[in-house]
Amino acid sequence: MKKSFIETKYFTILLHILVWTTFLVLQILSFQASINDRPPKPSGFVPENLAARFIFSWSVMIILYYLNSLLYIPRFLFTKRIGRFVVALFLTLICVVILENIYNNLFDIGRKAALFKKGPPIAFFMSIFILALSTSIKVAQKWFEDQSKQKEMVHEKMNSELSLLKSQVNPHFLFNTLNGIYSLANNKSDKTAPAIVKLSQMMRYMLDESKQEFVTLSSELDYINTFIDLQKLRLFDNVKVDFTVDGEPNGIKIQPLLLIPFIENAFKHGTDASTECNININLDIKRDSLHLRVENDIIKSRREDEKSGFGLSNIKRRLQLEYPDRYVLTTSSEGGKFIVKLFISLR
Repeated sequence: MKKSFIETKYFTILLHILVWTTFLVLQILSFQASINDRPPKPSGFVPENLAARFIFSWSVMIILYYLNSLLYIPRFLFTKRIGRFVVALFLTLICVVILENIYNNLFDIGRKAALFKKGPPIAFFMSIFILALSTSIKVAQKWFEDQSKQKEMVHEKMNSELSLLKSQVNPHFLFNTLNGIYSLANNKSDKTAPAIVKLSQMMRYMLDESKQEFVTLSSELDYINTFIDLQKLRLFDNVKVDFTVDGEPNGIKIQPLLLIPFIENAFKHGTDASTECNININLDIKRDSLHLRVENDIIKSRREDEKSGFGLSNIKRRLQLEYPDRYVLTTSSEGGKFIVKLFISLR
């Protein structure tokens, strides 16, 4: 699953550069304001002898940032030991203030020392700012990582479920087809050899194309035609099959083996050797949608509770996974006919 730019290491690097550049500018301006006792002017800033102090403060802030980001937050905050996290921050702030005072007493003299000692220590407020900033950034990054992992887990679960559903299709078709070929061979029919050829074509498609995430609608239609031809070889003349396609399939891709279960169910439940049977299949192709209609006779001699080997519930679940909120599936019984209507939006 492709990561967003926010989750990449490049974004982290850019974020840290931005943070420290901003902090550098703020620190320079605050030093100038402290020295001149007036609002800073970039053109008039001269660090004079403050280079050592600047490096000292800069180093302390960097250590403070990454100490909180890499140690305190992962060890205490993310493990829900909030008390220890607060104590660690409090003790760290005290240490920063103590170090600031020690530095002032040892190295600052005259007017500069007096200016930096006026009011609460600047280092105290800068430390709070750095701690708050590092905590905010780390928590935000953790939230994005958790969201990404959750999406990845959902994606992997969907892929696993889809693989399971697809794996249930192939053996089911193979079982029914082999039964049909067995009947032809048992009756010593001349249709046995053509049936085996059709079966090999179907198996080649199942083994190669069906592993792809998407296949061309043209290749799926070829597979459906092969399946229908194979079914016709084993059926009696009393079964009439009408398969029509309206529209142009070129340039359209769909999930493999998505339409065939509805057609297979029509042959399974809508044919009988003792009565006249009709199966009507129509696929209406638009630029951004498909509309499949499958109609077969309801055979009264069949048990009403007879179930398909694949099952409408499995088909619906696969549609929900592969075309969420982009399909409409309805089934109905009208005038002795069982009708399946499937609409899929390809947008």
